[in-house]
Amino acid sequence: MLPESEAQRQDGCQDGFLANSDTMSSAEKAEVQNSEETADDDPSKRFPAYTRYGVVAGCFVLQGLSCGLVHSWGVQQEYLSENVYADRPDKVKTLSYIGTLMFFGLYLWGMLAGWVAEVWSYRKLCFGGVVTMALGQLLASFCKEPWQLCLTEGILFGLGIGLVFSPTSTAPARWFTAHRGLATGITVAGVGVGGLVIAPLTEFLVRTTGVQWSLRISALYILVLGSAACFFVRVPVQDRTRTLKSFDWGAFNDRRFAVHACMVFFITAAYIIPYSFLPQFWSSHGVSAQTASVLIAVANVASSVGRVAAGLGADYVGVLNSLVLALGVSALACLLIWPFATGVGVGVVMALFYGFMAGGCWTLAPLAAAKLFGLDKLASSTGLFYSISAVGAWMGTPVANALLNGPGGGTKFIGMSVYNGVLWAAAMALAVVNRVSYSKQVARRI
Repeated sequence: MLPESEAQRQDGCQDGFLANSDTMSSAEKAEVQNSEETADDDPSKRFPAYTRYGVVAGCFVLQGLSCGLVHSWGVQQEYLSENVYADRPDKVKTLSYIGTLMFFGLYLWGMLAGWVAEVWSYRKLCFGGVVTMALGQLLASFCKEPWQLCLTEGILFGLGIGLVFSPTSTAPARWFTAHRGLATGITVAGVGVGGLVIAPLTEFLVRTTGVQWSLRISALYILVLGSAACFFVRVPVQDRTRTLKSFDWGAFNDRRFAVHACMVFFITAAYIIPYSFLPQFWSSHGVSAQTASVLIAVANVASSVGRVAAGLGADYVGVLNSLVLALGVSALACLLIWPFATGVGVGVVMALFYGFMAGGCWTLAPLAAAKLFGLDKLASSTGLFYSISAVGAWMGTPVANALLNGPGGGTKFIGMSVYNGVLWAAAMALAVVNRVSYSKQVARRI
């Protein structure tokens, strides 16, 4: 790590340069900063080569542990609904809020997490998140009522994953230049891999030991594996000159910042809808529950592959170009494929296209922030986007559910798929705005 005085000197020189470039846009300043990373004084080059790969591996594991457990909550919810609270519909309804609280917490605490990571420590913050996640699972194992689970597994565990998610999404980008997209893609692919591993593991533990002991075992492996992963999480330079009072509220005056924040909001609102309602859609057309679960698993695998492929594509054709493409195909999948995915054949096409392209958006969104606003404040800016998009987590699924339960007969799912497609199209339109504002040359690699 650079000595404190040298880090301050470098930051001061950079700040001074930017301060004298008032006529430059934020995107142009970010481009200058990104180009400077290729110089010989790149701080990441002062570490052994394996350090950066350790960062990617550690963040991959933490993303898998946090989001994988969110995806596995449905297993516990189904068991509790059918075996513990089967005759208490009011308690079953309360259980349905827990997954939403987890998902909401994952984004809500993004601004705080990114801000604290930059001014304090990526590693220490992630360790605090791991301890909070483990504590939430452990306390939940002693709960008897659904409202208690809302407090422990919903709010407390949600706080833990929120503290981990934003820093681990952005830390690898600080270590790479030529292959930044690929590194970020591999990192966020941990979300899909975690879901594929932890969901069946949770089902096995719940079936053999019960919900209480499955929660205690998950608390144990979260603490052990998460703590080991945190050891590898770091950034090349930790700016010690910044404090919690130095948050840049002026970012809200940047039009590109506002456009990007709204884009992430629409992505968050749209992303989870097919995963939540496609099984029900397929079941309504005669597809068995087992086959529907396999199709969702296909979508999860495609999502993991898409996150890596999106990062690789961003390295070659440009992150903003890749983002517009991924958002556009996601919209088309919901508008043109979903309504006709009534059988297994077209269902597989829907699962592959949507999982691949929609999953890639979670790689490209933070990379686009790095492109537009620079790496210096990537964690705090990305965290702020996630906090704003937390509202989208509450808007997407409830509105889709209202459309499904409202009047319309056989057109209910059509209305939902159109709503989902419109959300993706709105996100794409905003991505196009930032792409065009950066450069109007269509063939340019951006």
